[in-house]
Amino acid sequence: MEKVNPNVVALSLGITASILYVICLIAVAILPIQTMVPLVNNLIHSVDFTGMMTKNISFAGSIIGVLAWFLIAMATGYIYAFVYNWVGEKF
Repeated sequence: MEKVNPNVVALSLGITASILYVICLIAVAILPIQTMVPLVNNLIHSVDFTGMMTKNISFAGSIIGVLAWFLIAMATGYIYAFVYNWVGEKF
């Protein structure tokens, strides 16, 4: 089993999450809330976002969100690659 580079996996996942977050920001900015609520309710089961969603997203908040998801996804990617390589050595 070939090893993966944890840094490459972490960076790739961080970039991917950032792109998806920006797409979500664009969707929230373009689509009416009445369209977004059922979509988000279906994505996150057991939570009703009716009355909770807003279009008041600041530029600073958007940047913080992109950076936060980038870091969360990078950490996830690094942990995934570490575990993948570790499991690959065992089997």
